[in-house]
Amino acid sequence: MWVFVINEIKHERVLATDAARNDAMNLATAFEAHVRSTIRLMDIILLDMREDVLEHPDLRSHVNEELGAYGRFITQLAVIGKDGKLTFSNLGPTPKAVDLSDREHFRMHRDNPQADRLFISKPVLGRVSKQWTIQFTRPIHKDGQFAGVLVLSVPTSFFADYYQQINVGKDGTIALVGTDRSLRAIASGTSIPGRYGRFKVPEDKPYFDPNAPARGYYEGVSAIDGEYRLGAYRRLADDGVVVVVLLSPKDFMAAFDERRELLIASAGIISLLLAAVALLIFVLSNRYFQSTEKLRQAHDQLAQLANTDVLTGVSSRRSFLTGLEAELARARRHDESLSLLMLDIDHFKRVNDLYGHPIGDAVLKQFTATCASMLRAHDLFGRLGGEEFAIALPHTDPDGARSVAEKIRMAIEQAPLTTAAGNIEITVSIGVAQTQAGQHEIDQLIAWADKALYDAKHGGRNQVRVGRPEDEAEG
Repeated sequence: MWVFVINEIKHERVLATDAARNDAMNLATAFEAHVRSTIRLMDIILLDMREDVLEHPDLRSHVNEELGAYGRFITQLAVIGKDGKLTFSNLGPTPKAVDLSDREHFRMHRDNPQADRLFISKPVLGRVSKQWTIQFTRPIHKDGQFAGVLVLSVPTSFFADYYQQINVGKDGTIALVGTDRSLRAIASGTSIPGRYGRFKVPEDKPYFDPNAPARGYYEGVSAIDGEYRLGAYRRLADDGVVVVVLLSPKDFMAAFDERRELLIASAGIISLLLAAVALLIFVLSNRYFQSTEKLRQAHDQLAQLANTDVLTGVSSRRSFLTGLEAELARARRHDESLSLLMLDIDHFKRVNDLYGHPIGDAVLKQFTATCASMLRAHDLFGRLGGEEFAIALPHTDPDGARSVAEKIRMAIEQAPLTTAAGNIEITVSIGVAQTQAGQHEIDQLIAWADKALYDAKHGGRNQVRVGRPEDEAEG
């Protein structure tokens, strides 16, 4: 029992970690789409406003009218002259000249006068707006010469507020990081020192390596709080930013920890109960008939555990092969027919890869329930391992066996399985074999059925093939 409990804990730990990895990548994918759409929108506004800067003499009233449609997520639209001085801000005139020639976004466009591209700065504290903002900028050209920079200031809270709406756990983190390792925006359950100041993410993180894949998983100690994190990243190389989602084991392993404690406590209680039962049997061993009945019941329970597949409730491999051997012996004595079906769920690995092992387990349970509903009381049904099953049909000729196999195949194909991840459609390939006169060996029968299943798989799947003894000879 304790071996089972320990293995179950290990298995559930793997499932919880795999589920967290999938959740992190799904969130990162959604955030990537949000960031891409925001960047595209900011660039469209910049390009539109750049034409207005050159064409409208009364720029302030026109800009305020245009920016009114975008609500509060644009803090400021400003124009920096070619000398680095602020020449226009929709927030109003400043009492004295503001020198912005030291700003990274101005220097980048000034030093590359012919490069007309969008630039996204690290967060800066505005000298006019007095807010932490991310600068989206485009150069202004007049008569083919560099004439200044158009600046669109977006508050960092625009990204962070959106991230806060997503549940990544109390200790999880969502961050938009520049490829220069500076934070653009972040939502985290942990306070960050120098959030938009001097703090930089260490350069050894895999998402900064231009030779690494543009998307992937990350496991390790977080530079933010020194705690272990598991997450996913997606790098937007053209825009110079990386979307990072980091999940805390404190959050995604909480349910597993509760389940582990419950399993250990239950096993401990069961162990104590078993010890008490053993002591009681020892003390009352003189009461022969009562003790014999208790021992028989305990034996039956243990036999059921040993002979039943824990997940699906059908016979275990050992139990099924023992039953098949007995049926073959009976068929040999009475010269009767017996058919064997070998079933294998098509592309089952994809189900586990796409939805996770808990959903895969639910699919296996519903699959066995569908198959069992079409069998007779004396038919044998067992799980040989993974997604492979076998059915023994006593008193059944090849035509009857093929008919049963086709009914099962069609039922699986036509009835999507309902799971927590939605309806999942699967198919099954089936190999059929029957005992021949004078040939009642279990290995032969299984070999014929396996060969037929192999033919069904390589013949396109979702079909039934009947094995023949001559197939073995040909093989």
